[in-house]
Amino acid sequence: MSESAVEYPSTAWERRKIEAMSRIQQVALDLFDEHGYRNVTVERVAAAAGVSPSSVYRYFGTKEMLVLYDEADPRVLDVMRTAGGGEIVEPAELVRIARLIVPVLIESLLAPESELRIRRRLQYVVSIPEIRDGQTRQMRDMADQFRLLFAERTGRSSDDLAIGIAAAAGVWGCVAALDHWAATGFTERLKDVYTKAIGSIVDSIEVMFR
Repeated sequence: MSESAVEYPSTAWERRKIEAMSRIQQVALDLFDEHGYRNVTVERVAAAAGVSPSSVYRYFGTKEMLVLYDEADPRVLDVMRTAGGGEIVEPAELVRIARLIVPVLIESLLAPESELRIRRRLQYVVSIPEIRDGQTRQMRDMADQFRLLFAERTGRSSDDLAIGIAAAAGVWGCVAALDHWAATGFTERLKDVYTKAIGSIVDSIEVMFR
């Protein structure tokens, strides 16, 4: 599977939005690093980024999401939604497709710049309780999105227990990988951590649907 198979098919408006959010997040992280997270207001971030505070809230919703926002999340969802032609398939076939996609996704989404930004963000997740709480809410929402996506791709009910467990395993398994990366002092490349973790996650999901 080529890298073109995992490109994010967004509109020009969506691309501009992603670029704007990434730029605002970079400004916010720079300010948080320099002055401390709690000493920087959304209004200050907006002024430094050259946008209105209402734009920041419209894009991110909360101050915590200035740290937690990850532009890769919608890309991963979109790739899983369209991979293999987007047709309804058996769970085992969706697992097979995931095995083909994951290495290319990791390679394309975790450039050195992206890895550095994730590392900066994780330092706030670890040290600021409200950001950690925000991450929990964010991941619960992601698990719900994956649950609905898996149900759509397999033709199963979104209330199917196995579908819900598979979605939760994928999302929270990735959180565990990030926690491990931070706890071990970021000594490994995140690409390597994710490759091992997601391989184990896909193995466990495959066993569920045999």
